[in-house]
Amino acid sequence: MEKFAFLQDQLDALKAADLLRTLRCIRSAAGPTVMVDGDSRARVNFCSNNYLNIASDPHVIQAVSQAARRWGYGASASRLICGTMDPHVELEERFAAFAGKEASVMFPSGWMANEAVLRTIPQKGDLVLMDKADHASIIDAAKAGEATFRTWRRDNPDRLRKLLAGGDYRRRFIVTESVFSMDGDTADLELLVELKNAYGAILIVDEAHSAGCMGPTGAGFAEERGLPAQVDIMIAPLGKAFGAAGAMVAAGRTVADYLINRARAFIYTTAPAPVNCAAVMAALDIIRSEPQRRRMLADNAAYLRNRLADSGLDIANSCSHIIPVVIGSSKDALAASEALYEKGFLLPAIRPPTVPAGSARLRISVQSRHTQEQMDALVDTLQDVVGH
Repeated sequence: MEKFAFLQDQLDALKAADLLRTLRCIRSAAGPTVMVDGDSRARVNFCSNNYLNIASDPHVIQAVSQAARRWGYGASASRLICGTMDPHVELEERFAAFAGKEASVMFPSGWMANEAVLRTIPQKGDLVLMDKADHASIIDAAKAGEATFRTWRRDNPDRLRKLLAGGDYRRRFIVTESVFSMDGDTADLELLVELKNAYGAILIVDEAHSAGCMGPTGAGFAEERGLPAQVDIMIAPLGKAFGAAGAMVAAGRTVADYLINRARAFIYTTAPAPVNCAAVMAALDIIRSEPQRRRMLADNAAYLRNRLADSGLDIANSCSHIIPVVIGSSKDALAASEALYEKGFLLPAIRPPTVPAGSARLRISVQSRHTQEQMDALVDTLQDVVGH
């Protein structure tokens, strides 16, 4: 153990700064309420990304069961060896049509999809411009690539204009999340499209928290804004509204073929399980045939945002189903989270480095099946706990 004393010292420092992370075990299927650790009392779950309550839907379970009987569980090889199976091909065709693109490629995780796109497609001599609040997988992938990368803040579009106009670069890429995962606000997609066209840039949008949840057919925020054709590359992680795992990259055929040939995150990993493909296709069926789930989610989110704001709680600029309650210090956020847990709610504290220092928060994730009674109880409890 002494060999790793330097790690324990750092863990001790994290604990002293109220930044140590620990795991809680969920002992029931994903849903608006869950069983946690060894407690006999269910908690109302306001932190899951299971926005449309698809993860444990009976249709998904049936599709997975049927696929397992036919295909087994694992693919047992990388995609380029013998790991490409009928479910992978069918899903990629269906998702491309869903996204309105020529092709799509599946990856084992959203992190790997972002790594594949941003380490492979922007190249030496190119410029990658990212919103400062983009997900860590976007930032880390761009840092690891050969292109130059710079950040801007969405409240300072003039910096983005200057970055696009300056320098001698072969190509320029604009990368953004559609719904920002910690603040719950959305990208100014109209502005980004305007700048993309003005400077001949390539626009990449990570629809992690909007695919399935937004748009007339559920294809995401770009579809909701009427701009899906303006997005050159769409990244859609599948562990949120789709209730599964993995991620899709949807784009033109040339982009898809290039990723298959050059993306290390695609080439050197075992293919996603075929049963997972079956789960995603079942989710696509639900998203297409049950638009009421999106309406219920949007209605719940609007109701809860209004109630929280009327109660004097700081919800930043949230306009989606992700609603932060900004508290400030990590210590206070942890205390609020524990108090909520004791009162029947699961809502972990979000602390640095996930959010900037001084902006620790409780991040509420709304689900389509949350009831008004559950949301009212959360607001009332937050008022007592946070002290506003």
